[in-house]
Amino acid sequence: MNSKDKITEQLKRIVNENQVLTDLEDRYVYSFEKIFTDIIDLKPEIIVRVSSLNEENEIKRFIEKENAILIERGKTYSQIKGNSSKNLVLLDNVEIPTLKNCIDEIGKKDRNITKFDKLDLKGYGTYRNLAFAVQNLFLGKTLTKCQQCTTCSGYCTVSPSFNGVETWSSKGRILITRGIMKGDLSFSNKIVEILYSCTKCGLCYAQCFQDLEFHEAIIYMRHLIAEKNLAPQTFHTAASNIFEYGDPSGIPINRRLSRVKNVSNLNLPEKANTLCWLGCTVATRTPKTAESFIKILNRSKTEFTMLGNKEGCCGYVLISSGLWEEAKKVATDTIKRIEETKAQSLVTPCSGCYYTFKRLYPEILDINMPCEILHTSQFLEKKIKNKEVNLNPLDLTVTYHDPCSLGRHSNVYDPPRNVLKAIPNLNLVEMPLNRNCARCCGGGGGLWTFNNEVSLESTQTRLNEDLIPINVNILTTACPQCQLSFRFASRTKNFADRSLKIYDITELFELAMPFE
Repeated sequence: MNSKDKITEQLKRIVNENQVLTDLEDRYVYSFEKIFTDIIDLKPEIIVRVSSLNEENEIKRFIEKENAILIERGKTYSQIKGNSSKNLVLLDNVEIPTLKNCIDEIGKKDRNITKFDKLDLKGYGTYRNLAFAVQNLFLGKTLTKCQQCTTCSGYCTVSPSFNGVETWSSKGRILITRGIMKGDLSFSNKIVEILYSCTKCGLCYAQCFQDLEFHEAIIYMRHLIAEKNLAPQTFHTAASNIFEYGDPSGIPINRRLSRVKNVSNLNLPEKANTLCWLGCTVATRTPKTAESFIKILNRSKTEFTMLGNKEGCCGYVLISSGLWEEAKKVATDTIKRIEETKAQSLVTPCSGCYYTFKRLYPEILDINMPCEILHTSQFLEKKIKNKEVNLNPLDLTVTYHDPCSLGRHSNVYDPPRNVLKAIPNLNLVEMPLNRNCARCCGGGGGLWTFNNEVSLESTQTRLNEDLIPINVNILTTACPQCQLSFRFASRTKNFADRSLKIYDITELFELAMPFE
């Protein structure tokens, strides 16, 4: 056994095995520390991630006894030369930011400015344009500010689940993407897992001072992976289910309208100005939201229609997982079915469907919707402004969670809040991280399916650190996936005794509407 292997084995006795990093992918990511770029021939051979001061001190004492060099992240060294014969160990002792750190960082910025305002100006339109944008991003920039910055790592939804190891953070994914684009790395099983272990929430780019569009890069990398037939099997299964059942989970078509029968005096014409698009997740996984919205439309005397069993899936999971060719087939068929209704407006309670129709279709698939796209919050806000609905008081105190698809990716922040504020006596209390700074529920980007354990840990973080401290037991959101994530987490032993209730804003609005 050589000296490097001996040091590696001993380090694994001091810390957990997964905290000692020697894989090519890890060494590449950590090689962008400033000291390694200043001294060209110097590269880390072993990285050890510590979780406590005791681990750090024990490692320092051990390295002193070995023929090795220990470098701490973020520190400068004047005595180290390149081509050293000694083994080089990089100590990663960067702390994962706490809620207070995040709030303090946010306080330095104007929270009303979102990165979406800048991103929306460019519009990709085609595969080729997106590829060019990503190439320009990583080949045209040196990323020098990333060398000693941990902002995106600190805001990364999933990084804490991997003990803060940089490779599994936003920054790590960006550097891996750069390595792929420059030819320094090739797709490995580990890289595939890293790139799919992401909620694609965009919280990292919302805080980045370099305006790096991380989630677009992740989407494009997943597309390259899919082109090489390396996409995880779970997403191919989802694609097959979508084509067969119109639902990524394979739920039978006849269950899509299970709640429609509960709506009395419902008349659905074949054609109407308004098309109610429930979305497969709302229709089958959060049916109370579906029922509430249909009742709202009916009670407000809105002439609308539905596609029913022909609705299908919008294809978000296909675009997000990189299966763009399959997504384009779904989108083309969806457009045809929508056009047949002659609808001028499509209204959906699913923020994922809204984001897909509003942005992903035109920007990724180069397909434009034939009608106006509204989220239910925007639709209800219009009803309120036009005084078309009356609402009874609800003596409730609630907080609102911003879905990533509706918030950071679509810039819809005020309509959901305006809907809640329009309900008499309802008290809206904001979580400390909200609007463009809101943390992800952990369920987006396919992570709910790909790695449910990490997804659940992210949800629990949102509940533990952001919700519980404000002492509010009613959480409302505007996304079925967020609702599912929170419902699932709220039933775990950590939250079972807190009587936490989860609602879509549509359900609260319908509850406040008087019966005629």
